[in-house]
Amino acid sequence: MDPQFPIPENWTAPAELRRATPRETQLTVRGRFMMALAIVFLLAIVPVHVWMHNQQVQSEQQNQVLRTQGAEAKGEITMLWRRNRGREAMVGYYFTVNGVRLRGQASVPPDVWPAIRKAGFTPIRYLPSNPAINHPALWDEGATPVWMQYVFPAMLAVGAGLLLWNLRRHSQMVAEGTPAPGVVVRSLRVKNGYAARYRFRTRDGTIVAGRDRTSFKLEPGATVCVLYRAENSRANQLYPGSVYRVMTQ
Repeated sequence: MDPQFPIPENWTAPAELRRATPRETQLTVRGRFMMALAIVFLLAIVPVHVWMHNQQVQSEQQNQVLRTQGAEAKGEITMLWRRNRGREAMVGYYFTVNGVRLRGQASVPPDVWPAIRKAGFTPIRYLPSNPAINHPALWDEGATPVWMQYVFPAMLAVGAGLLLWNLRRHSQMVAEGTPAPGVVVRSLRVKNGYAARYRFRTRDGTIVAGRDRTSFKLEPGATVCVLYRAENSRANQLYPGSVYRVMTQ
């Protein structure tokens, strides 16, 4: 159970919170970073979609050219490894064309990997007009699934939407929230900062519990300023916040 600390009786809100609402707000450094990140996500949606689409088309075209115009050579397997935290198997190889020793590498499908691990050689299909375009003949280069070119841009759009929604929520709270005295009852270490648990007293005397992220540790028993929505006191946060503050005059 959280320890009980008294909430201050004679408490005065910071001067900037005693202004008429809506108050003028300004972004903090963290808030500006969140805004910039949301803009980057939005600007990247179309280029990412186009890039992934082009990658898929190029992969399919290369497979088609190698199948119809390619020649084969004996490839010597020189290296086997995994990347992407072990999720993707890779093979490195050498092969010779017109007396020139060339090097290549390719990802290996899971069903082919056991055989490749035991083999010292594998046939390589290459384009005679440009041997730099080559691939193991036992399987085609894996093309990115069509749905991926839509999923990643959609994830960027969702990420940008969440950031903008969070910014708007913080802005409205700082602009219109009701200030109240609060007291910290516990401060927990979390990723990239702390999580403070607190209790505060609304204007009608109701005691409400809250929780907010902070960049530094607030000691239990410390007096804090809390902003809450008059129509729903469970929506609350500490002030000054990490995203928005009242604009100084």
